[in-house]
Amino acid sequence: MDHPEISAGWLSRLFYHWTGPLQRKGLTEPQVGLDDLYPLLPEDRRDGRADAFLQLTATQPVRPWPITAFIWRHYKGRIGLLTLLQLLGMLATLASPWLLNHSMTQLGAGAPTEQKLLLAFALFASVLAAGMLAEHSLQLALKMHVPIRRLLAEALLAKVMKLGGKSFDDRAGGRVQNLINRDVWDITWILADPAMPLTMALQLLGTIALLVWQVGSAGLVGFAVLTLLLLISTRVVRRMNQQEQQLKRQQDERNGILAEYIKKLRLVRQNGLGAFFTRAANAKRQQELGVLGRVLKLDAINDSLMLSTPLLVTLATFTTYLVSGQSLTLPQVFTTIALFAVLRIPMMRLPYLIRTLINFNTGFNRLCEFLNSPEQHRDLTDASLPVGSLRVDAVTALHQQKPVLQGASLIIQPGELVGITGPTGSGKSCLLHLIAGFDDSFEGEIRRHGRVAHLGHKPWLMNDTIRNNILFGQPWHGERYRWVLGACALGADLGLLSHGDQTLVGELGTRLSGGQQQRVALARALYAQADILLLDNPLSALDPIVSAQVLEQGLAFKPGPTRLLVSHDPDVLAHCDRVIRIEQGRLVELDARQLADLIQHPLPAPMVAPQEAEQFSEEKVVEGKVDWGLFGFMWQRLAAPGAILIALLLTLGQEGLRIASDLWLGGKAGLTEVSSLLGIYVLLGAGSLVCIMVVRVINYKLGLKLAWTLFDGMLSRISRAPMAFFDKVPQGRILNRFDRDLGEAQEILLSMLMGLFGMLISVLLQVVVIGVNMPLLLLIAPLVGWALYVLQRRYRAVQLKLRRQASVLRSPLYISISETIRGAPALRLAGAERFALDQVLLHYDNNLRSWYTTTSINRWLGMHQTLLSAVLVGAVALMVAFGNSSLLGAVAITYAFTASAMLNSLIRTFAEVEQVMNAVERVREYSEIESERQHGEALATSHPGVRFDNLGLRYPEASQWALHKVNFELAPGEKVGVCGRTGAGKSSLLGVLQAMYPASQGEIYYGDQPLSRLAPEAVRDLYDTVSQTPLTFFGSLRANLAPLTEQDDEALELALARVGLAERCAGRLDEDLDKLQLSAGETQLLVIARILLSRRPLIVLDEATSDLDHGGMRKMAELLYRYRPEASYLVIAHHLEPLLSVDKVVVMEAGTVVEQGSPVSLLANSHSRFHQLFVGQVNRQVAQIN
Repeated sequence: MDHPEISAGWLSRLFYHWTGPLQRKGLTEPQVGLDDLYPLLPEDRRDGRADAFLQLTATQPVRPWPITAFIWRHYKGRIGLLTLLQLLGMLATLASPWLLNHSMTQLGAGAPTEQKLLLAFALFASVLAAGMLAEHSLQLALKMHVPIRRLLAEALLAKVMKLGGKSFDDRAGGRVQNLINRDVWDITWILADPAMPLTMALQLLGTIALLVWQVGSAGLVGFAVLTLLLLISTRVVRRMNQQEQQLKRQQDERNGILAEYIKKLRLVRQNGLGAFFTRAANAKRQQELGVLGRVLKLDAINDSLMLSTPLLVTLATFTTYLVSGQSLTLPQVFTTIALFAVLRIPMMRLPYLIRTLINFNTGFNRLCEFLNSPEQHRDLTDASLPVGSLRVDAVTALHQQKPVLQGASLIIQPGELVGITGPTGSGKSCLLHLIAGFDDSFEGEIRRHGRVAHLGHKPWLMNDTIRNNILFGQPWHGERYRWVLGACALGADLGLLSHGDQTLVGELGTRLSGGQQQRVALARALYAQADILLLDNPLSALDPIVSAQVLEQGLAFKPGPTRLLVSHDPDVLAHCDRVIRIEQGRLVELDARQLADLIQHPLPAPMVAPQEAEQFSEEKVVEGKVDWGLFGFMWQRLAAPGAILIALLLTLGQEGLRIASDLWLGGKAGLTEVSSLLGIYVLLGAGSLVCIMVVRVINYKLGLKLAWTLFDGMLSRISRAPMAFFDKVPQGRILNRFDRDLGEAQEILLSMLMGLFGMLISVLLQVVVIGVNMPLLLLIAPLVGWALYVLQRRYRAVQLKLRRQASVLRSPLYISISETIRGAPALRLAGAERFALDQVLLHYDNNLRSWYTTTSINRWLGMHQTLLSAVLVGAVALMVAFGNSSLLGAVAITYAFTASAMLNSLIRTFAEVEQVMNAVERVREYSEIESERQHGEALATSHPGVRFDNLGLRYPEASQWALHKVNFELAPGEKVGVCGRTGAGKSSLLGVLQAMYPASQGEIYYGDQPLSRLAPEAVRDLYDTVSQTPLTFFGSLRANLAPLTEQDDEALELALARVGLAERCAGRLDEDLDKLQLSAGETQLLVIARILLSRRPLIVLDEATSDLDHGGMRKMAELLYRYRPEASYLVIAHHLEPLLSVDKVVVMEAGTVVEQGSPVSLLANSHSRFHQLFVGQVNRQVAQIN
């Protein structure tokens, strides 16, 4: 839709009446949707300036000044107009106190009526002009945020595309999130409004000049006190900024831990390590709160300084004036009070400005540091080569100072299908990464010509539909698309999915099986018609039938592109034109005899059941007004009623003493006796200062307590939420709650509530003072009250809904940024950087639309509050002009100024509190989600074996049984294998066994004790699990070896020695695991070492050998069976090899057990299901057994 501001008339633009339809919708509709947000204005959308800016930031090194100059040069017209409006607004603001003084000195009983009316109108006009200019200049500055923030965000994302690979992991991605969501914001405030420091300084100087005009040199004393307080405040703010930078780093680390925890949650629970992760997150949170406490303490000191500044400056000024032997007149008193009220605004903004400037500098340095990061990308293209050809010449690649590839050379002709094989950890994946350009840390030369596609063992998919993942931003070609689906055997899968190729794949493709992920990624590469395909074990998760189809139609077709295919499977290697084996870092081409002598490997495993996962739930947008029960939720979390009551009473006392000091000084105007005048005034002022300081200390203490209880409450629930919750809720949505929502709830809300109460008390007391002394003014109170009610009703209704919508829009942005960071190498290789950037920027634009819509509604409120304030001041001025009491008139007109301004802030702050309560609402939602039981029966015996008794499972809303009447036993020390074809129920069996999902019928017994009576965490503590994806995590090698128990160095080193990692990890127990850079095979061995140190009675091997070669499979089994003979083993496998070493095999089909017995006897029986399942391998394996 078109932006309504474009077609609006001048009056509508002046007062923002063009926002009316949205306001009415906010009053009548339950929620505001994405389509209701205003689109970006044409001048704020992407244009040629973005390309020029990307070119600027692509140069090295990137520095702040060229970026600043670029933005100011391209937006100089807007900046010039903004500066002019701010200067005019400053003059109008300074005119109001001068007119106030003039009205009190010139207006009296004998003044001409025309003069009285003219001055009243002048006061009305000055207030109206100052407010309107302030609102329009602010809106213009905020409009500048849109294109600037977009430019900076796009530059950061473009840089990400040039990094990726080893430059990022899940935790480093938190740094990019912070850069885009926080640092860009800090930078933009100054870039969009460079005149703000100048106009604020001019307003300060102008106010000081008027003070000198009123009270002479005493005004300079006040200015000196003001400067001293400002210097102290600056020092406090600088110290606070240092702490905030440390706080950001702590938040980055905490968010990284949470991101890793949530991403790996299924693996974490399978290994019974939930307690480790929650303990680590809580420990990091405690460190964070230590820094946050220092920030809040410094903030309390600074707030106390700023709030006491007007009082201290007034006290210093009046004391100096009286000590000099002069008497204060009534106009002097209240004009000076009005001037200090004007001074209070820039003074309260000044620490924020200083803080903004410091954040601007810090954020800019962080931005430039990131943009100057070295780019791990070497251009390997050689156009002199034929398209599809590849040359590897004397390439040496080091890993931990040891060569993985050493002098490797290879020449591949266009269209060849070349197999790459070798033992686990020999460098096969490394070779493909180097050819793809993911890593440029090698010696030698790699040259290629043509488009390249890389299919990793764990392929990267976008959180989008299957179709969009295949198209990957390319145009639709129906015939090619249908061929690709057939070549990758996806037709049958799409037929089983209710949404077909419009099915969302979820984050990282988690809603598809491993085989489906591989085939969708392969389909993407084939659809792109790449000239060179780099395929890392692409058939490992496919069953024999599907594997053969994909091999024939999708990989081995001729003529075809150049293909490098990593595999251990001899049937796959037999289709290759050539086979290269990596031996001691060198590439050796095998002849026919060597190929025939390769150790025979079992065929790849059947894929996980191709069942349709549930669509992710849409994030709920809460409807209606704020639930006031949220305050009860906050009250419970704080659990400090006495402190809250004291803070409220002291706030009341602070405002009361402040007003009493004004009235006392005004009532004693004309007296020259300093002691009689200042004694009470100083006492009242000192009492107000004490109240301010105590309230800030209480606020600091409560804020720190709230920060911990909110985090702890949410984490404890999330960590115990059932797996069904995580099946429906994406990772980005959860992280959004722990980041933005928790931050607002803990850092903003309490200070807002205290400020709101203080403003409410101030307004009420001023109205009472005016009403008692000048009852005639109360005649306009109903009119003012009605106008305020209408304004706040319309404003609050729409703003609350906008805030809720904004909270929902943040999650897709978090998800898309994280997704792009992880997929940067694949996107760069596919030439899809622009496509991915546009996808992220679409979400970013939606957030900017939400933000701009909110600011427009704010300006509508500000304009109408300005109009109301001007009318109120004008009406009061008229009544004062025709009244008789100079004191009461001075009080009334001065408080009309301050009360009207306070009313404006009151409505806005009340609405902001409601909006921030939306964050509390979202935190409460995740603090009250359904959770698993924390307590249950204690284990009766140590290791009695496991028995599945008539076990059944039906997933929620599913019509079919995933498991039905499953019966078998796992005796102490016994090894039982579980196998079956697609959809057999193996994963569901493991899910119930490890307390991921509750059984729908039957029971699993541990001895005679039903597992359902134990707490889920206690059940998971019975198992160690080795899965296809080995679980490692943040922290040291020591923590990864013994996360739950204390182990001495000798035990740890013995475990490493037993798995063959002693030399590799010698003396590095306390080194961060990331720095070790273990290969996939070494990581699997590390997990085995962890299990050797454990004493848990049950060990589950869930596809544990799919990443290993033949020797690796045998080594893993031998290690476990030798050093953990007392354990019972449940081996879930698709390979035949690991099933041959178990005592008993359980064959499943359609969720039931159809066969069980000795693997040897079942293999020998040609009619057995087990024999038929592995019919392609039986003869070879029986020969090996014999």
